[in-house]
Order: sequence, then C-alpha cells, then structure tokens
Amino acid sequence: MLDFQQDGPFWTTEAQLPSWAGYQTRNGPYGSISSDIPSNGVVTIYAPDRNESPPTEQDRASVQWLLDHEAAVASAILEGLLAEYPRLQRLYDYERPDREALMPDVSSSKDFRQLIGLQNVHVLQLLKDGIPYVGYEFGCTWDEEHGLGVLLHGTRVVEVGDAQTSFTLWIAEQDGGVET
Repeated sequence: MLDFQQDGPFWTTEAQLPSWAGYQTRNGPYGSISSDIPSNGVVTIYAPDRNESPPTEQDRASVQWLLDHEAAVASAILEGLLAEYPRLQRLYDYERPDREALMPDVSSSKDFRQLIGLQNVHVLQLLKDGIPYVGYEFGCTWDEEHGLGVLLHGTRVVEVGDAQTSFTLWIAEQDGGVET
C-alpha cells in the first residue's frame, strides 16, 4: 500500500527503485550529491499535482504502474540517454579537461553510474491509452543547477532535457496525453 504524505502543496511517497541502486546519491539542493555512498535506490515519488488534493485512485494506479514496471522504465531511460548523450555533449560543449571530468564520452549505459543520480520521480496527471506519463529528475555532473530530466510515456522516452523536462505537462500534452 502506497503511503502518501503531504509535503507542502504536493503529495509524495517514498519507494525503492532497485534499478537506480549504485548510482550517485543526489538528494541535496538542485539534485546535488548528498553522499559519497552510492544510492540504495530509494526515491521520492510525487503524485500528480491536483492543487493540494490527495492522490486519486487513478493517481495511485499510475504510481503502482511505475513500480510494477520500474526495471523496464529504467532500461528505457538509460537507452534513451545513451542515444541523446552525444547531442547533450554538443549542447554543453565542454572543453578538455572539463569535458573529461563533467561529461566524458560513454560507451554503455553503465558508464552513467558515475555521472547521474536519481533525485525525484514525477507521475503526471496525464494518460495515453491508459498508461501514465512519468518524469525522472536527476542530478548530473554536467549541469549542477538545471540537472537532467527524462519524460516517458510508459517505457517510451518522450523527451530528454534539463530537470524541468521531468514535470512539464505541455510536453506530455503535445505527445497526446489526456488529463485524468
């Protein structure tokens, strides 16, 4: 049973997402590194924002969908990030030695373990074909202020960008998401 607690205007719950154990622990401000010890995969999950109203049964079902499919979602995120990473490298355009320290070349998704850490998961109030839109917000070595965000519909990566991408409704709406 998901135990949601009100945290200011938001409703949150904590869950362990085993796929993210071993990545950086990024629970500091702006997703900064909060421990030298690798993450155990415990993360805060934000229920859909409904103006301080508690999560609905559909919201709980969307979060449960995420938990039931967490390994497939994590795999999709890492594959999507691996595909988008060269574009991000060009966008940030770090020169050596900063590039080697902050945004080195990667050859597999395992290389991201030293570069990113999951901070929050955002379940949006939009569905498409009964499947929720979910955003993953990461801290990352290459952008300490804006982080990394991945928005998915199910196990399909919709967009990779900064942390804001993980909770921006209009991206999901443009993809065909319908409010529940």
